[in-house]
Amino acid sequence: MNVLAIDTAGPVAGVALWVDGVTSVRIERVTRGSDTRLMPWAQALAAEAGIPLSALDGVAVGAGPGAFTGLRVGLAAALGLATALDCPVVPVSTLLSRVTPWLHEGTTLCALDARKGRLYAAVWRGQEQVLAPGDLAPEVVLAELVAPFRAVGEGVLAYRELVEAAGGVVVDAADDPGVASLAALGASALEAGEGSDPVSVQPTYLRPPDAKPRSSR
Repeated sequence: MNVLAIDTAGPVAGVALWVDGVTSVRIERVTRGSDTRLMPWAQALAAEAGIPLSALDGVAVGAGPGAFTGLRVGLAAALGLATALDCPVVPVSTLLSRVTPWLHEGTTLCALDARKGRLYAAVWRGQEQVLAPGDLAPEVVLAELVAPFRAVGEGVLAYRELVEAAGGVVVDAADDPGVASLAALGASALEAGEGSDPVSVQPTYLRPPDAKPRSSR
């Protein structure tokens, strides 16, 4: 099983390639131009693995929540590649892919910075999601948690003092985009026959975009 994973939901963009259980990764904090990096990264990973991109069985993509423009960049790349290769797509929650390595015992918060003093956040207890993804004020999210808990995602770095004051332990490399886990989740879904047609995949937005259509007047 060969699966490419792409995530551009946050400021750290990432691409991962899963080849029969072996995963290689490219990640970089990108302020602009992530769209120019994704395919070169994918091609480099495929070359290192000794396979052509045409050998992909599917593409996994971080489908949101996340930054509106960022999500569109990653989805466009993933859906364009899957369409060109005629292979399925696995859309995965950007919060789930980031939190997956930490879903052991105890409670874990995963959050992305939603700007405007808010977080895109969800909470897990073990592998059970106990707070559904929402566009929430940090104080509201933290009120749902009982110390101690782990904190994952670049959003917890934006509010680190609040998180730690509430008893949270911010993990190392909290802003990792989780593309290695995204690739593994994609491979599991594809093995179970759960891939989607690229034309059916839609992003998960937890708030409308800031840009408003112009009036027709």
